[in-house]
Amino acid sequence: MPEATATYVAPSDYIAPNQQIEVQPDPDQPVPEKEKENKKKSSSMPSDSERLTPTQKRNCCIGFTFVVVCVAIGLLASSFAKVETTEFGLQYDIHAKELDDAAKSGGLFLGPPGYEFVKFPSTFITVDLDDRICVSNDGLLVAFSVTFQYQMTENNLVPAIEKYRDFHKWADIVEEAGLSAIHHSCSEFQVTEFQSKRGVIQDRMLANLKLKLEGDEERGLEGVNAVAVSLQLRFVGLPDAYNDAVAEKQSAEEEIAVAVAQRKQETTKANTELLRAKEEARRILDTARNEAEVLLTEATLKAEETLFAFEKEADALIQVKESLGYTSEGVLAYLSNMLVAETGNLQVTTEEPAKLGRKELL
Repeated sequence: MPEATATYVAPSDYIAPNQQIEVQPDPDQPVPEKEKENKKKSSSMPSDSERLTPTQKRNCCIGFTFVVVCVAIGLLASSFAKVETTEFGLQYDIHAKELDDAAKSGGLFLGPPGYEFVKFPSTFITVDLDDRICVSNDGLLVAFSVTFQYQMTENNLVPAIEKYRDFHKWADIVEEAGLSAIHHSCSEFQVTEFQSKRGVIQDRMLANLKLKLEGDEERGLEGVNAVAVSLQLRFVGLPDAYNDAVAEKQSAEEEIAVAVAQRKQETTKANTELLRAKEEARRILDTARNEAEVLLTEATLKAEETLFAFEKEADALIQVKESLGYTSEGVLAYLSNMLVAETGNLQVTTEEPAKLGRKELL
């Protein structure tokens, strides 16, 4: 027979006629185990006020469906990633910590939820090194400004990510490697060659840049997983003291060149005057020779003429002498008389005794 239990009602509590009586157990009396179990079961079952209505159940289903759809959309959206046409991208699963080895470019790609692309530019990357200082082979400081271009290739993409993790760290390493190549190139030339061999220095800088960026397997040199494209040496600034010395030297060389040119000009002028004098002397000599030849010819002809006249006159005198029977003295007297007769007004002054006539000789 079950034991009887008593409830304790406080005498101060007033109970209305229509009010339900709440029975409270006596705190001083123990509660049976069976009653405890019944109380637990009754507390675990929902009451009539706590049960869901059909409308509430439908609303709960709609809310749950909406949450599931939102989660699905979020997962689907996080599974897509875009790579531009000017980029290379390697798929990286941030949850599994796995890196894909196939480079992708130019498109929208599907992958595990929450994945991302490690991106690198596929176009030429330009680096400007402005107002930098290097040391020449003879120890002088040389200012320079250089621009070079390099590129990432698909084959270098995975090694570059494994070494440098992302583009920014890799780009910093490439820039430092390029600067090192340029410094090394400067140290191979004398300061005077930066003016006379600028093209050679630029080619040497490009060769060292390729060696630094691409490496050399035969020589055991490891690059930085980049391909050097081109290099431009835009500016070279030499030390002020050197520029001053070069300016003074150039000024002296110009003055020497002017003096040499003037000497050549004066020499040419003197040679011209000499040639002119020689030509004038030759012309005068030729003229003199021609005049001498003319005079000689005239004298010869005159002599021949005179000789011919004398010969004719001698022949005539011989004929006169023979025909008239004159002696030589008679012929001379005849000629004297003829000469006096041909003279219109002859005045002769002689001293005594003077013998002008030769009549007795005839």
